[in-house]
Amino acid sequence: MKKLLYGFAVMLIAAAPALAAIEKGNGELGAGVGSTQMDSETDLDSATTLAVRGGYFFSKAWELEGQMASATADVSGTSEDATFRNYMVNGVYNFQTPKGIVPYVLAGVGIADTEFASQSDSSTAFQVGGGSRFYFGKEKRAAIRVDLSMIQQSVSNGVSDTTINNTNISAGFTWRLGGK
Repeated sequence: MKKLLYGFAVMLIAAAPALAAIEKGNGELGAGVGSTQMDSETDLDSATTLAVRGGYFFSKAWELEGQMASATADVSGTSEDATFRNYMVNGVYNFQTPKGIVPYVLAGVGIADTEFASQSDSSTAFQVGGGSRFYFGKEKRAAIRVDLSMIQQSVSNGVSDTTINNTNISAGFTWRLGGK
């Protein structure tokens, strides 16, 4: 198994002359849908998440992106829903790989807004994650993007603050703007 992984790593390095479809000065717009597993400290079920994002590539490796995401979760044992909205700014590092596949890691900071039972609470949120883009088409302008991330935020129940960690997995499309 180790030899197979080593051989795969050597092939990736040998085939990595440039990133697919990403150039300095390009932009990116995308949308996706996912599933958020809410922290076990909450009484919330998993939720469907919708997100939009846009970014600017400072180089082939570095991107700054903005992300807006919204999830609505059922509150266990009630007929109530809780809504989470995140507004994040992420730094994205794109790895150099064979043409058409661009894995990345990201870290971000932003604002998380939680709404439950006609009450709203905003707090600072932090995000870490990773994923990959799989470009397709003749000019490699469109890609399928898959993400796995964890968002940490503080929520208040009116008496005390609690830190929660929600895990999100999502998939969507992204379109490259600018360049050839």
